[in-house]
Amino acid sequence: MITIFHATARPNSNSRKIADFYRDLLNKQGIPHQFFTLEDVESEVFNHTFHNEKSTQQLQIENEILAPTSKFIFIVPEYNGSFPGMFKGFIDASDVKKCFHNKKVCLVGVAEGRAGNLRGMEHLTNIFNHMKMHVLHFKIPISQVHLHLDENGILQNQEYIRLIETQLALYLEF
Repeated sequence: MITIFHATARPNSNSRKIADFYRDLLNKQGIPHQFFTLEDVESEVFNHTFHNEKSTQQLQIENEILAPTSKFIFIVPEYNGSFPGMFKGFIDASDVKKCFHNKKVCLVGVAEGRAGNLRGMEHLTNIFNHMKMHVLHFKIPISQVHLHLDENGILQNQEYIRLIETQLALYLEF
């Protein structure tokens, strides 16, 4: 199962619009997948420590979404030169072996700035490699994302659309 994973809880974010674009593309191609966003996660999950028990929601996410996933497409916004801390907190609170070991990863960085979250994707690549995940070499940094969305939040930049289609084709074979 492929899971599109939107890695922020910020509502109405541009990264969500890109995640929705990936979801629409997979739907059009008839590729089975599921969608997960940190927008729907209760704050206690991000603050979980190993000194207390996991919440019902956290266990449900692990057992019903993360564990059955064989391939993740992570849509990751840039936060302070990297990725959202709440995303790292979510990973740290999860059962890494059950949810992430030996799974395949596709990375998409989204930023208002010029670098398309390249640093965040490289940081995540190192973390995912440490977690025994397999990261696709073809990463897409979407820079100045706000300039490439129409008034309805739909990606319009044909070069990015072509890159995304290429990335998905490679990822499906990965």
